[in-house]
Amino acid sequence: MGLQEAFAAATKGWDAKKDSANQTDLIPAGTYQVMLDKVDHPVYKSGWDCLRFSMQIIKGKYASRKEQLRISLATKTTKGKPMPDFVVSRNIRTISKVAAMVGLQVTPEMFPDNETDAYEKLMAAFQPYEGKTLEMTITVSPNKKDPDNPYRNYDFGPGIKVEEPQAKEEPLATDDAPTVEDSDLPF
Repeated sequence: MGLQEAFAAATKGWDAKKDSANQTDLIPAGTYQVMLDKVDHPVYKSGWDCLRFSMQIIKGKYASRKEQLRISLATKTTKGKPMPDFVVSRNIRTISKVAAMVGLQVTPEMFPDNETDAYEKLMAAFQPYEGKTLEMTITVSPNKKDPDNPYRNYDFGPGIKVEEPQAKEEPLATDDAPTVEDSDLPF
């Protein structure tokens, strides 16, 4: 793609006076082969924290693009009301599903009552599994409160097996190898 084509694609439907230069298109709904790129525990300026999974697409049109899942284990809303049980349950099941697909056995001890401690335990448990592959399915559902930002839902399945390339070992021929003397060298 030339620069003029790139310019046309980058500015199509984009207003330089109103829109952000960092605007990017989301990965569309669909099923993708991904690698668990990184698991961390960010704490934002607002004080909100979560367990963040970074998934890198490894195959197809969107290869090398990343999708981030931010999963909260908060049991109370920002207004102090109890978080609906289905939200907490869905988030625990999502963490457990990702774990199962990469080979990590999740245990109740990984979910202490303090959510920050849970994030730290889970992050440490997932670190050896970074680089493992799995299949990620993204679906989109309407958001009644903010129709311009639909909900992104995720499900996971087993990924393709990626084999590390192995070097071929060829035996060294000891009898046929030429002998090089210092006088043979040009320097």
